Amino acid sequence: MVNDSNMDSHNLPYNDKVDNRSDKEKAIDAWLPITSSRNAKWWYSAFHNVTAMVGAGVLSLPYAMSELGWGPGVAVLVISWIVTLYTLWQMVEMHECVPGKRFDRYHELGQHAFGEKLGLYIVVPQQLVVEVGVNIVYMVTGGKSLQKFHNLVCEPHCKDIKLTYFIMIFASVHFVLSHLPNFNSISGVSLAAAVMSLSYSTIAWTAAAKKGVQENVQYGYKAKSTAGTVFNFFSALGDVAFAYAGHNVVLEIQATIPSTPEKPSKGPMWKGVIVAYIVVAICYFPVALIGYWMYGNEVSDNLLISLNKPTWLIAMANLFVVVHVIGSYQIYAMPVFDMIETVLVKKLNFTPSFMLRFITRNLYVALTMFIGICFPFFSGLLGFFGGFAFAPTTYFDQRTAEQKAIDDWLPITSSRNAKWYYAAFHNVTAMVGAGVLSLPYAMSNLGWGPGVVILILSWVITLYTLWQMVEMHEMIPGKRFDRYHELGQEAFGEKLGLYIVVPQQLIVEVGVNIVYMVTGGKSLKKVHETVCEDCTKIKTTYFIMIFASVHFILSHLPNFNSISGVSLAAAVMSLTYSTIAWTASISKGMQEHVHYGYRGKNPSENTFNFFNALGDVAFAYAGHNVVLEIQATIPSTPEKPSKGPMWRGVIVAYVVVALCYFPVALIGFYMFGNEVADNILISLEKPKWLIAAANMFVVIHVIGSYQIYAMPVFDMIETLLVKKLNFKPSRILRFVSRTIYVAFTMFVAITFPFFGGLLGFFGGFAFAPTTYFLPCIMWLAIYKPKKFSLSWCANWVDLHLSWFLFDDSISNWRAAEYHKASKEL
Repeated sequence: MVNDSNMDSHNLPYNDKVDNRSDKEKAIDAWLPITSSRNAKWWYSAFHNVTAMVGAGVLSLPYAMSELGWGPGVAVLVISWIVTLYTLWQMVEMHECVPGKRFDRYHELGQHAFGEKLGLYIVVPQQLVVEVGVNIVYMVTGGKSLQKFHNLVCEPHCKDIKLTYFIMIFASVHFVLSHLPNFNSISGVSLAAAVMSLSYSTIAWTAAAKKGVQENVQYGYKAKSTAGTVFNFFSALGDVAFAYAGHNVVLEIQATIPSTPEKPSKGPMWKGVIVAYIVVAICYFPVALIGYWMYGNEVSDNLLISLNKPTWLIAMANLFVVVHVIGSYQIYAMPVFDMIETVLVKKLNFTPSFMLRFITRNLYVALTMFIGICFPFFSGLLGFFGGFAFAPTTYFDQRTAEQKAIDDWLPITSSRNAKWYYAAFHNVTAMVGAGVLSLPYAMSNLGWGPGVVILILSWVITLYTLWQMVEMHEMIPGKRFDRYHELGQEAFGEKLGLYIVVPQQLIVEVGVNIVYMVTGGKSLKKVHETVCEDCTKIKTTYFIMIFASVHFILSHLPNFNSISGVSLAAAVMSLTYSTIAWTASISKGMQEHVHYGYRGKNPSENTFNFFNALGDVAFAYAGHNVVLEIQATIPSTPEKPSKGPMWRGVIVAYVVVALCYFPVALIGFYMFGNEVADNILISLEKPKWLIAAANMFVVIHVIGSYQIYAMPVFDMIETLLVKKLNFKPSRILRFVSRTIYVAFTMFVAITFPFFGGLLGFFGGFAFAPTTYFLPCIMWLAIYKPKKFSLSWCANWVDLHLSWFLFDDSISNWRAAEYHKASKEL
């Protein structure tokens, strides 16, 4: 029997299978920029994608190659090309993954994946940061390129003209172009921009090839130390990774292509993407490889500077950049126009009209122009922008006897008789680390004003997010979220919660354990060298092994309560060596000719130091990763939930944190200024006995801290072994798994003794999200507070302040490198 309804459904247009929109809604969708025109050809997507992706940052790829080396450099370039092509293919496929529906905007796909509200919270802020930030950067870049062009072709007869006027000239173009209604109407501009990208890339590698291999060219790493080489390596990875960032507008571009069940839009879109990626390869690979081949590790961070090019070439390249950023501005602005106009006509019920579009788009262009004029260094600062009702029921337990036995064996849930003061010193040990000694150095990179503000804001924000996590531990009657990832699963879903939380938590906890392994070894070595100056020098490797030997024993203590004595000793030590640091600084007094200005030699270096200092501060406040696991050790009943004693312990811990952090940071910077060392104890030097004692206190402290951060990792490993791989809980299983983990962290620490120098990287990449962002996002996702209520406002204020302070570096790195590559054109 034939199902006629299915036949009728199949013969309907692809997007009309289920179309319950009113005539008004259809008219609005036909007016909005993204959905107003669906007649684009496949080649439109090709040059739209080229314009969005290929930027002046391509000219810095040879410099990145010089920091990566031939083998890793080629591998990273190729792998990045393949991986980003694959993720672009995923987005093209997901555009129509639900029959009868097209995800025309990035946030619509996010809403389908994460939920109606959470999808907006996750996607829209990040997308706006990228698109509005890039538009401001392009406004500055366009103005600077016009200024450079003017200075070159009119030298030396013309008067100097301020950058402000060139930004206004560049903006005047957008006051006209911004009124083109949709992507298809800017296809000509986008094509010209794509051609310009290909043009200045070709100029770069052909001119380099013509100039030939330079005399005495060298391809080895140019850093003078291993630590410097590794740091440069990570920096170059950032350059390459963000050269491939153009995914923010791909769904909006695909929305302009017509689609039917027989011929879905993914066919022509993918064809355009393939062509675009071929162009990307033609731009990126020759510039990166030929530029590095010709100049080796002496290549400049902008290949055109190394070419010693003639005036006409510089002028032409700058003009190409101007044309390119005109097109790129429009590509990144169109989704913003769509968001603004959607809010106006769908939420605020304005009538779609030419006048509405004219006013809003002019205001947006004026805003980006104004910020570009006020903050011409904006490209170096772009990274500043990454109620559930309880029912009165009793607790219940539906676990099987086997599950109870496993939970009674696992580290986190095996003991629930901790007191509130256990929580206090566990939190102190987890948070106050040897990183406190680097806070004066961070202050020297931040300056008095920003430094004090950031320290205070971080203290307040992290105390608030810690309170949120304490509250959420038992927000569902009868259930305790004993682990960070369990709370993530409740907020984001069973699988997605694991994908979001576990990798970041492991990066933090394993990373801290490796850093503390190195710190413990180096501090032991410092004690040895201080008290025994005439003794034979011993390698750091052996001191790391001595430090690790302690953990080969302590790691077999089964749970948090069993390490409470170690944790208490560590907490006392952290307060002790912090006090030694700031009191000894006062005793030594203010140094002669002390200066408080930034230590960098140029704005780029100051910007980089600033962001690195933010990472240091994020690392200093990184105790949230173990807070739920600590609270899990406290007994709880409906009458006396665990949040009471836990919060009491947190308050005491944060008072101690303030007593440690603020005096060390402010007094250390006040006494030594921008000459302070990255470890305040180094700046103190004398008396020797005091420095030796302080280093010994550091050793004791990091012994405890290592155990605090290792316990959740032990729990994850043992949960996997007994619940997923069905191993039987036993002492020998625990002995083998924990011994292997300690040996692993020791091996990495010995192999990479400069690991502690990467704290800024880990701070921005992993510590900031788990400490500043995730608690607020999970609170909004789970509690769903009423819009504009106190809870809703507090979380959004916290998120925006956190994004302002610690955006996860993507837009910062991309913008910084784009600026670095284009500013000298």
